[in-house]
Amino acid sequence: MAAASSAGVLTPPLNVIPARSWAPDRLDAWWSTYLPITLVVAVVAIWAVAPEFYVNHVLPEGFGFLELSQFVLAAAASVLCALALRFDVVKGSRLLWIAVFFFALAAFYIAGEEHSWGQHFFNWNTPAYWSEINRQQETNLHNTSPWFNQRPKLLFDNAMFIGGLLIPFVQQWTGTFRQPLLALLTPPLAIAPAALIALSFKVVDDLGKDVLGTPLFTRPSEVVETFQYLYMFYYVLVLRRRLLALDAAGVKRVTL
Repeated sequence: MAAASSAGVLTPPLNVIPARSWAPDRLDAWWSTYLPITLVVAVVAIWAVAPEFYVNHVLPEGFGFLELSQFVLAAAASVLCALALRFDVVKGSRLLWIAVFFFALAAFYIAGEEHSWGQHFFNWNTPAYWSEINRQQETNLHNTSPWFNQRPKLLFDNAMFIGGLLIPFVQQWTGTFRQPLLALLTPPLAIAPAALIALSFKVVDDLGKDVLGTPLFTRPSEVVETFQYLYMFYYVLVLRRRLLALDAAGVKRVTL
């Protein structure tokens, strides 16, 4: 079955991708829609009803639910991308290979940084010279400079909003990109719930810091990151489905 939807008919060779491989359908709603909603409801409920439990078990560095989830999601996304590099269609398309490699590298960096490259697992001491330049005395980069923290986060925020929400929403009326590579790399609107939750808590975080001067939620940035990485994992999962379908159909190359 060709991958056609209300967004339009896809350009060859993408028309060999089955509809369910192109975007999650109703059978996938349990993970693409209901799981993010269930998670955020649970997080907010625990924060509201049991704030001490929230601080002691959901928020802690390293092995709190949110922090550990961030590491697992980013690591899983990195592994899926790395494995996708062996697909014939990826190896035969230079720009696609570069994109998948970049996704793997970015997810690997996120996973490593979230657990300070193993320090939270193995509890080694931070070298003295690194403690002097790291504001939390951890063996990571994101606490040393905005170029390793705020700048990548801003890029992620913009990519998720524009590429993950705005463009797929507009494509419901305009149709998919005619360029096969751009169409292939564009996320489906079906995985938007995780991104919407992340952006909602980003607004909560900014309102508390910049407008009201008092937090509206306890460290909402941790919820933002968790749902950003959940969205990233979903995106990689969908991209892998598409690549598997192309590989199974014998497609060797996808052009811009």
